[in-house]
Parts: sequence; C-alpha cells; structure tokens
Amino acid sequence: MADPETRSAPEALEPFVRWLDLHGAVRFAGLADQLCSEIPALGTDTESVTAMRASVLSHLGVMRQSLLGVDGHPALPREARDFARRMATRNTPLSAVLRSYELGHAAVWNAFTDYLRGQEEWPISRRATVLEDGSVRLFAYMQAMTGQTIEVYNAIRDEIEKSAHFGRSEIVREVLAGSGGTAELEQLLGYRVDDLHIGYVARSSEPARSAEVAEAVRREMQPLARQHLAVSQDPETVHGWFTPIDDTAFAVLGGREPSGPLRIAFGSPRRGHTGFIVTHQEALLVAGSGLLSRRSCVLRFPDVAVTLLASRDSALMTRFVDDHLGPLIRHDDAERLIDTLRLYLDSLGSPRHCGRVLGVHPNTVIQRVQRAEVILGRPVSPSDLSLRVALHLIEMTTAEQLLG
Repeated sequence: MADPETRSAPEALEPFVRWLDLHGAVRFAGLADQLCSEIPALGTDTESVTAMRASVLSHLGVMRQSLLGVDGHPALPREARDFARRMATRNTPLSAVLRSYELGHAAVWNAFTDYLRGQEEWPISRRATVLEDGSVRLFAYMQAMTGQTIEVYNAIRDEIEKSAHFGRSEIVREVLAGSGGTAELEQLLGYRVDDLHIGYVARSSEPARSAEVAEAVRREMQPLARQHLAVSQDPETVHGWFTPIDDTAFAVLGGREPSGPLRIAFGSPRRGHTGFIVTHQEALLVAGSGLLSRRSCVLRFPDVAVTLLASRDSALMTRFVDDHLGPLIRHDDAERLIDTLRLYLDSLGSPRHCGRVLGVHPNTVIQRVQRAEVILGRPVSPSDLSLRVALHLIEMTTAEQLLG
C-alpha cells in the first residue's frame, strides 16, 4: 500500500470520493432546497425548485470523476446547462446564479471537512493531504463550472437581447424614415413621440459592448430624463433620445462630463415626430465630425453648428482656414498659440477665464495672444467671426491639408 505521504492526488482523494458516494445524493438534494430558500431570485415555485434540484444533483457524478482525475476538463452537466438557460430566459440576475455556486462550494467543503474531523484514526499527515488536495480539486472544479455557466447564460441573454434589439430597431427605423412606427414606439417601447426630444449618439473610447454603453448612458441621463429610448447601432455605439425633465436640462448637458470612457454627441431639443428625426440627424453630425474626441467628452449641436455647417466643403474649408491662420499654422508654437487664441475668443476676450481653463496665469494668456497677433500681422478681436470660425475649423482639417 502506498505511503499516504507519496500518494498521487487521485489516490489521496479517494476518501473524498467515498464520502460523495455515501452522502452526496442526500447532501446535494438538501443543498438544492437550501439554495432556493437562501436565494429567492432563483425561483421558489415548484418548477424552479425541481430544476434547481436536478441541476445540483447532476454535478455529483461529474465532480466524482473530476476528483478521481478521470476527467481533467469536466463539462457542465446537461441539467446544469438547462438550469442556466432557464435563469437567463427568466432574466434572473447572473449574480444570483453565481452566488448559488459560491454557497454550494462552501456547503460541500464544510460538510466534507466535518467528515474528516471524525476520522480520528487517520494520521494527521493523511488528513492534511486529503484536505489540501481536496481543496485544490474542488476549487478547480467550481471554477470550471462557473465559467461554463457564465458562457451559457451570456449566450442566451445575447440571443434575447439581439431579438429585442431587432424589434426595437425596426420600429425606430420606421419612425426615422417617416413611414410609421410612432404608435408602436409608444405602445411597445413606452416612448411618446409627441413630446420634446434630445437625440444623442454615445460611444465608448474603450472596448465595450453596446449594452454596457447603453446602461452607462442611461445612468448619466436618469436625473435629466422624463422618458428615454436607446438602440444599439453597432457593438460600441448607441443611438438614443430622451425627453428632458425641464428647460434647464439641455444647459446642464453643456457642462457635464460623463463618468468613465463615454463620448456623447447631442442634438438640439426638438419637438414632435419631425423633432425626433432632426435632433437625431444633428447628433449624428456632431458624432461624425471628429470634434467629440478632440474637444470634449460631451458636445451639443448648437455649440459646434457653425463649424459643422462651414466644413461641408473640404476644399473651401481648407482655403478659408489657411487664409485666416496660415502664418500661425506654420509657426513652431502653432498648437499652443492656436488653442489659447481659440479659448480667448470663445471667452469674449477674457484672459482670466481663458487662463482658468488652460491652467495658466492671465498674463500668460495676454502674452500668447500678443505673439499670435505679431505672427498673423493683425490684431485679433472676439467680434471677428471669420477668425473664430477658422480657429474651430482647424480642428477638422489635417496637417497634410493645411501644409501640403
């Protein structure tokens, strides 16, 4: 007989397996009832309890094989897969499903360690080996099972989400095309078209699923929105609309910086079916301009409307910018001077306000403006609309366009 100190892991775990054979069925059945009682979100009706019991008991044989080392890559049992699908279909929180594995792991391990304490005739070294190897094997098994459960659950939720998104997108597409859908929008999605709307396009600057982007935007808009609608456009982009709670909401958006990596372009507040369409078009223009990532995490259409409208013809825009800013563009300190000049004119010539935004002393702002005037060969004034437009249009032109 092999010395307990030199037993292989499967041999060392034979006591664990024998315990499962003797007590597993009763323990696992009781565990299923305990989980349904302690985690009501899993369902307390007869059908749910029966499904939970089948799921828990199905692990008995697979766990036994895993502990013996027969199956190094255990697969989630069919009944457990069915239960994960059931939970996903019922929109039971994934956290509740994972909590059941956490409690199940603890219950099985506590019951087995109680059994080990009763084996007083075993040498301490043997009990220590069984305890150590059993802990490692059981943890690995539970990790494998929870990982596969998450995959099954998310696959079902993705299918449900895609189906719901398709229906929602079709309705919104009809409304935007002006071919109907307004009644369905209200009846099925709970969004009234005969109201005031602010359209938006939201993206994440980091990899994210559209559902995560939509949820992040929903949290941002919640304090400002009376009603809210969002549809996924692609894996990282969400198109949405909301009705502001009052007339101040749109102004609040202008000074709002969203939490996390969100980038949001807003259209102007517009009313009714036509407004629903127009505010969406405005948000699309802002989102597609490139200004959003360069200037701010949040941009509203009125803030950049002149720039957007003036940039419709690329060749004319480039010539216009060069006519008004050519010498400054080609200067070695162009970037800093142009940024300062833009903020200075936007703040109606206030060195104090401009300096606060840039984080420099007002005197520094004045010195930079004076340098820009020398380079341009003329004085600058907040009333010079052409210069102000050129300073904003430069954000939408490339160095190759301007210098080439």
